[in-house]
Amino acid sequence: MTEPVLRLEGIVKTFPGVRALDDVSFTVMPGEVHALMGENGAGKSTLMKVLGGIHQPNEGHIYMGDDEVVMAGPLEAKAKGIVFIHQELSLAEELSVAENIYLGELPRKSFGRVDWTTLAEKTNAILKKLNVGFNAHTRVGSLSIANQQMVEIARALTVDAKAVIFDEPTASLTDAEKVVLFDVISDPAMSRTTRWGISRSKCVA
Repeated sequence: MTEPVLRLEGIVKTFPGVRALDDVSFTVMPGEVHALMGENGAGKSTLMKVLGGIHQPNEGHIYMGDDEVVMAGPLEAKAKGIVFIHQELSLAEELSVAENIYLGELPRKSFGRVDWTTLAEKTNAILKKLNVGFNAHTRVGSLSIANQQMVEIARALTVDAKAVIFDEPTASLTDAEKVVLFDVISDPAMSRTTRWGISRSKCVA
């Protein structure tokens, strides 16, 4: 029997005078895609911050597989495979796609020189999985917002991502770009690599 990728049980988060999360529980299986929806103030951001290690829950438990985990901070959450793609993209527009994807982790030769050939090969291998129309050498600033999100997704594929969480991913996209993004998220090959994704969306009455 396949075990859940992620399981939350009875998550409670309070702030002075506010109970932001009240006994939140859900389970996500490998390959599933979920949309978390609600009005402003419903607790969507708070729940994502609990998953990302920014907030610690007052009550409840988080499990990845059979193991209970504590997200002590964003770096620990990432190390455990929780990857966020924020609405405000954190890309260096003047750098290439490859440099953005491996920023801070560029492959090196002797004497600390960047191994540009290996960098391009590794980047293009990831981009091939995403079936995008640009390559490792493309300047990020020349890409559409949708393709810049693909670069952020490619970053997630450089680690052993168990969960990829999108923060209002369609907010800045055209209708055509939304189709591209949804195709990537629903692609079976993408699901096998990243396991699942949560899209945090607004629900407007």
